[in-house]
Amino acid sequence: MQSTGALLKTVLTESRAKLLAIPEKESEKKPAPDKWSAKEIIGHLVDSASNNHQRFVRTSFQDHMVFEGYAQDGWVELQAYQSTKWEDLIEL
Repeated sequence: MQSTGALLKTVLTESRAKLLAIPEKESEKKPAPDKWSAKEIIGHLVDSASNNHQRFVRTSFQDHMVFEGYAQDGWVELQAYQSTKWEDLIEL
């Protein structure tokens, strides 16, 4: 049985390969005008990780948990993930 760390490394390696196999044009397609493309979803996951990291650190200094929200649609638009190179997003 794999350790948790080894399993995580396997999942990340396999996922990276599968994501890199998606062509650039395919990663830009939106299933509907009001839905995110694969590029925007990956970008959102980057934003979410960044926000959650701050939440975890800030919570360690507080007596009670307070999780500030963030305007995820605005973040995705401002970061311009749709026009970012697919490979760069995957590496990020």
